[in-house]
Amino acid sequence: RPPRGGIAGTAVVAVAATSLLWLLPQTCEAWLQRVEGDDPLNPNCVQRGDDYADLRDVKIHAIVYAGRRQYLEILNAYLERDLRRNGGVLDTVLFAMVKYTHDDLRYLAQLRARNVGSYIIPQIEGGGWDVVWRLAEDPDAYYLKIDDDVVYIAEGAIAELVREKRRGRFLFVSANVVNHGIISAVHQELAQLRWLAAPAMPATDWKYKGDIILDPRFRIEHTFYSDCIWRRWDCAALAHENLLHRLEDGTSCAFDFGVYDFHAHGYGTMSDGLPGGRSIDWNDNFFAFKGEDFSDIDWDGVAMDDEAEMSTKHPQRRNQHAAALGRALVAHFSFSVQER
Repeated sequence: RPPRGGIAGTAVVAVAATSLLWLLPQTCEAWLQRVEGDDPLNPNCVQRGDDYADLRDVKIHAIVYAGRRQYLEILNAYLERDLRRNGGVLDTVLFAMVKYTHDDLRYLAQLRARNVGSYIIPQIEGGGWDVVWRLAEDPDAYYLKIDDDVVYIAEGAIAELVREKRRGRFLFVSANVVNHGIISAVHQELAQLRWLAAPAMPATDWKYKGDIILDPRFRIEHTFYSDCIWRRWDCAALAHENLLHRLEDGTSCAFDFGVYDFHAHGYGTMSDGLPGGRSIDWNDNFFAFKGEDFSDIDWDGVAMDDEAEMSTKHPQRRNQHAAALGRALVAHFSFSVQER
């Protein structure tokens, strides 16, 4: 497999994400279900087969904020695996081209030619962020919003998100996102992150030091603009390395926390601390929704700040909650500030 390394700066995050190439669909195991054993921090992960029979007549589409090729080359393998025609549940993938070069566009055109009818590059009018969300035009269909720098999607994750959304308990259902402003803190609070130390030499494994992180430099604050995770590349690298470590020893189901309610304590409970600043309750890197959920949305608000609208304002106006599903494990490569 590709080596995992400890070089400086964002390159550590890049090495961790590149290592996920080893885990691309041709080598993925079946969906892993958590089964409690003697050790609550290291549960048994049992393979569970799934033919998605309950979703055969359900329309499911993905909307990808695209399209940086360096990330899409990784994400694409998971998307193709999960196409309905390949045995998955996705009917189509709509690539909303919001950040790209001519090379990125040529690459995506090649992917579309390989997945005729399943991969769609829709025409998008100029404007705010609302033009992307308006692609969810079928009120009866289920949609997955996916950032293009998602570098791992566990098998069955998309199906599980749609199933939870269909239960009608939550307005939006987020995946269990590794390297996430809020969920990473939950991972640490539930002792799901192992204490791994970066190596002194590049291209060598991170050293396991224990099940509990005792290094005070890696305390993940429970807020969307945290220092450790949102701002720091080394915290992002630690999160990715933990995923790789657990995938390697077959305990990735330890990340399954059941369901985490983002709005259990209300709405807009966190702020960036700036006058007239921003407040969001969760990062919308990867989540499920239904077309009809936008029937009364504030499109002007979406155009200005879609993440604030989706994570806080729209659920509050509807008096509905959003939640993360523990069994739907994915990995988000980086926030832009981490890459600096």
